[in-house]
Amino acid sequence: MRRAIKATTKANGKAASPTHKIAPGPRGVIFLGSLPDIRKDQLRMYVDAWREFGDVVRFRLGPLTAHLIAQPDHIHHVLVEGKENYSKGIAYEKLKIVLGLGLFTSEGELWRRQRRLMQPLFTARAITKFAPSMTGATEDMLSRWRPYAERGEAININFEMMRLTMSIIGRTMLGLDLEGEATETGRAFTFVLDYATHRTISLVNVPLFIPTPLNRRFNEARRTLDSLIYNIIEDRRRRKESKNDLLSMLLDARDEESGERMGEKQIRDEVIIIFFAGHETTAQALSWTWYLLSKHTEVERRLHAELDSVLGGRAPTVDDLPNLNYTRMVIEESMRLYPPVWIFARDAIRDDEIGGYHIPAGSMVLMSQYITHRHPDFWENPEGFDPERFTEERSKNHPHYTYFPFGGGPRICIGNSFAMMEAQLILATVAQSYRLHLMPGYPVEPVALGTLRPRYNIVMTLHPR
Repeated sequence: MRRAIKATTKANGKAASPTHKIAPGPRGVIFLGSLPDIRKDQLRMYVDAWREFGDVVRFRLGPLTAHLIAQPDHIHHVLVEGKENYSKGIAYEKLKIVLGLGLFTSEGELWRRQRRLMQPLFTARAITKFAPSMTGATEDMLSRWRPYAERGEAININFEMMRLTMSIIGRTMLGLDLEGEATETGRAFTFVLDYATHRTISLVNVPLFIPTPLNRRFNEARRTLDSLIYNIIEDRRRRKESKNDLLSMLLDARDEESGERMGEKQIRDEVIIIFFAGHETTAQALSWTWYLLSKHTEVERRLHAELDSVLGGRAPTVDDLPNLNYTRMVIEESMRLYPPVWIFARDAIRDDEIGGYHIPAGSMVLMSQYITHRHPDFWENPEGFDPERFTEERSKNHPHYTYFPFGGGPRICIGNSFAMMEAQLILATVAQSYRLHLMPGYPVEPVALGTLRPRYNIVMTLHPR
């Protein structure tokens, strides 16, 4: 079932003679290739192309060549075996206008230095101290929900999860409660991320200094974010206080070689990355989880049975997580069907060969969690919602990289343990108090932007348990 691959890149950096067999793919239109289809609906375009052409699909994206790969062995090759031949590339260059040169976008020695600096905060042991803040913020949200439940009013669950995760990331990473900033800051962040994402699929980008309406809106939103972050940094420095959070660690850190502290811009860039990874992605994962639970009452019933048995109505703690196995599997299955980070790219430095097809130097390689997570060669009933596929017995034979919601290889998401703990605690806390019912008449479908989001609001009513 799994296909062997033959890499043509030799250890000495010179390429072996490739077969030059060109992968199949859509013809696209003259000059633009598949860019018009990507702008129209990139999720559908990639899924349809994979279903029509197979597990290695070639695209023309204006002057660029890209290949979508879907086989786990091929993904392992790019992220692990051949990682030295694949860089973050042009797509991440365009994201730097928003995210700067933080851990997510940096390369080489800067990335290694920042990874060493930040890794200690995100170990499984280190993050346990954040659990009380996570449950505390969730219980504050439930108190705010009570009047809505009593009046039978519906809520926008996506907005509520964004507001909650922003509060949590503020408390745990910055030592502040940002819930009061959620509306303005959340909208600003969403806009700048979407703007940067659209630039990655545009053939020509208008320079930011040209005052087009979109550029003006982008620059205003970026100023909103920068003002918030730089004010937090300045306040911390002025108070000369050290808290047990990431910001204090970044402010106190010194470079091992030069002994210099990080500059304001570098700290800003890392804080922006934390906003993205610890706020937007977790909120989307939880939003899709509530949607799926509302559509699958038997799964919801089993979840409630586990929570009643393990917790008996009390707030969950980090010590309860090993016993909340079904709760974890619900989240894992939700992220299989609706992975918040649904696609990412690497650029080939030298010629390579994947699945028997030539990958020329300078071309882009795309890996889509959304597609591989639904691959029928590796998942039984791939469109179904079945948390028990993540039991130890059923998952032990899954090839590596059939499931990779947090990426993989050396650059696997540094906050994956943090995100899973946060999602488990939130799901357990909320599901003990309420069942969330999807309002009829509101369509729900995914739209692929910077993350995989609901195209429209997910409107739900609260029903006390």
